[in-house]
Amino acid sequence: MTLHNKLTRENAEKIMESSKKFPHINNSLKILNKCFDMYNSDEIFVSFNGGKDCTAVLHLAASVALLRNFSSLTCLYVIGDTFPEVDDFVEKAAQYYNIKLIKMKKPIKAALNELLLVDNNLKACLMGVRKGDPGTDCVESFMNTDPGWPKLMRVNLILDWTYNQVWEFLLKHNVPYCSLYDKGYTSLGDKNNTFPNELLKNPNDPLQYLPAYKLVDDSTERNGRG
Repeated sequence: MTLHNKLTRENAEKIMESSKKFPHINNSLKILNKCFDMYNSDEIFVSFNGGKDCTAVLHLAASVALLRNFSSLTCLYVIGDTFPEVDDFVEKAAQYYNIKLIKMKKPIKAALNELLLVDNNLKACLMGVRKGDPGTDCVESFMNTDPGWPKLMRVNLILDWTYNQVWEFLLKHNVPYCSLYDKGYTSLGDKNNTFPNELLKNPNDPLQYLPAYKLVDDSTERNGRG
C-alpha cells in the first residue's frame, strides 16, 4: 500500500470511533493513554521495524499523540539484514507520521544502549509484541526491561490482538503497510530466512502469492520464517 500525504486528525478520530465497537482497540487506547499520562511525549519512543504489528502500534500512537497535541514521536529502527522494501517503507512511514526516525545498525541491546546515550530522556518503549510471538508467555502490557538490559518501561499495546485483528485494523483504517505483505509474506524477519507463506500460493497461478490478509489459519503466520 502506498503512502500519500500525512496522518490527519480525521484519520485519528476514526480510530476513536472504532474503539467504541471493538474492545481490543479500546483496550489498546486505554494502555496508550495511560502511557501518555505517565510519561511526557519526549520520554516515549516506538520500536519500529516496518512489520505489520508495530505499524498498527505506530498508527495508534501517532493518532493519539495528534489528538492530544503532543510533539512528534521518536521511532527506533534497528537495521539488520533487512529487505529493501522494508527500508523504503520505514522511510516513507517516517514522513507520513511526521516522526523522528533514529536508525541504528547493530544488535537490539546495543542499539538501545546507544539510543539512551543519545537521548537519556527516553523512558518508555511502545512495542508491537503479541501473545504467541516467541518468548511472550509471561508478557504484560507494562513491563520493565529484564536485568542486564537498558532500563526502560516496555509498553505492549496489542498484546491480545490476533493476526486477523491486526489486518482488519490496517485495512479498515487504510493504514499504509510494507509492500511485501501483498506478495505473500506474513511475518517479516531477515531477508536470508524470510519467505512468502506457501499457504498463500495463488491456486490460479502457482508463481504468484495472495496478500497476507488472505491467510485463513493465523497459527501459520510464521510459516515463511526460517
